[in-house]
Amino acid sequence: MLLDASALMAFLLKEEGGLQVLEVVSSRQCWISSITLTEVQGKLIGRGDFTAGQVEGQIGPLLGFVREVPFNGDCREKAVYYYARKSPYGLSLGDAACLGTAEALKLDVLTAERSWAEIPDLPFRVQLIR
Repeated sequence: MLLDASALMAFLLKEEGGLQVLEVVSSRQCWISSITLTEVQGKLIGRGDFTAGQVEGQIGPLLGFVREVPFNGDCREKAVYYYARKSPYGLSLGDAACLGTAEALKLDVLTAERSWAEIPDLPFRVQLIR
């Protein structure tokens, strides 16, 4: 299972769906893209929720359960397709990167992004946390 930024944010900020993220992470092998980690860290620091050190302190222990995967050429090639179709589904570049990584690695995605469940013909499942 690949974690999206919205899932990780829900977990870290103790939002609705955060407990579901914890259940998934503790019950099966999970991955997260280096791009997704960059997005989450940037958002949390930029919004003032955490300092850089606090973000590292929150994410560090989680990486004992979730494996970070690099955003490589295979992921990029798949992400291009999703980013080109961004308008009908409101996809950001980070969203496209996550979806591309899921397709490249043949992983299902855990997210709070409801619009992802509406994207036709995905070669993986989208599991919503709320």
